[in-house]
Amino acid sequence: MSEYTTVLTADDIRRAETAIRPHLPPTPLRRSYALPWRDDVLLKLECWQPTGSFKVRGALSNLSRLTPEQCAQGIVTASAGNHALGVAFAAQALGGRVKATVYVPETAPRAKVEKLRTFPVDVREQGATYDDAHAAALGERARTGATYVHAFDDPATAAGQGTIGLEILSQRPDVGTIVVPIGGGGLIASIAIAAKAIDPSVRIVGVQADASPSYRESLKRGQALLEYPAGPTVADGIAGGIGELVFAHRALVDEDVLVSEEEIADAMVALLAQDQVVAEGSGAVGVAALRAGRVHAAEGRPVAVVITGANVDASLLERLLHERA
Repeated sequence: MSEYTTVLTADDIRRAETAIRPHLPPTPLRRSYALPWRDDVLLKLECWQPTGSFKVRGALSNLSRLTPEQCAQGIVTASAGNHALGVAFAAQALGGRVKATVYVPETAPRAKVEKLRTFPVDVREQGATYDDAHAAALGERARTGATYVHAFDDPATAAGQGTIGLEILSQRPDVGTIVVPIGGGGLIASIAIAAKAIDPSVRIVGVQADASPSYRESLKRGQALLEYPAGPTVADGIAGGIGELVFAHRALVDEDVLVSEEEIADAMVALLAQDQVVAEGSGAVGVAALRAGRVHAAEGRPVAVVITGANVDASLLERLLHERA
């Protein structure tokens, strides 16, 4: 079980918006041409955040509510890369008053790790998976008393991610469907809470890779699978288990779909070629699902798809482009 509460409200998300707005302007919501047969798909470009990922929202939300005592004691976190970058940015944006230690797996994409090392944080690479890095971070917390900043299963983090839902419906109140990648699940749960508080008719569709269907399996088993043995996937940022928070709010997710590795890779290339948008695998799964025709959208209303991150290794992108030239 998670040590955090699963209670998250629209008011929490609105308060988070107040906390992050001085540091993060709204990201664009614009038409996609990666689906040339339809003109109603809009990209929410979280890949254009200063760290290249939506995770910076949750990190700012979480760190902004720390007490002076917690700041002095320091924070620790674990991440496959994007959450660590968000924490590093937040620590710097809040004046450097928080000492941050971040654990990432040794398999984390080099693009993310190299960017992370440009921030004034203590970066430690440990283990082959996110779960390994998470265990190491918990050990650090036990030794030092640092505050653990969870990547997704903490309402203080998820509240920041939910501000994406507020922005989408502020930018386009007529949006009828929001397509969201599911990793740990804090993102989709918080977007669903925010969006449905404004318009209960909005459909929320989650997407995972075939290699890591942890959300769907959790629904089948009737419990959140906090760890999941994912297969190899280009969508490394959403591989592994889900959290208790999304499981508690699963009734707000109207549909979940799976996409193949080939479909993810094709979507990454289409986004670059047609939209001039660099998206990592986990950021492209929503477009992959739409291109594959697996999303049941609200009829006659635009679809917003969240492009969660851009931190893809150049060598991987080069290979995908070469294969599809």
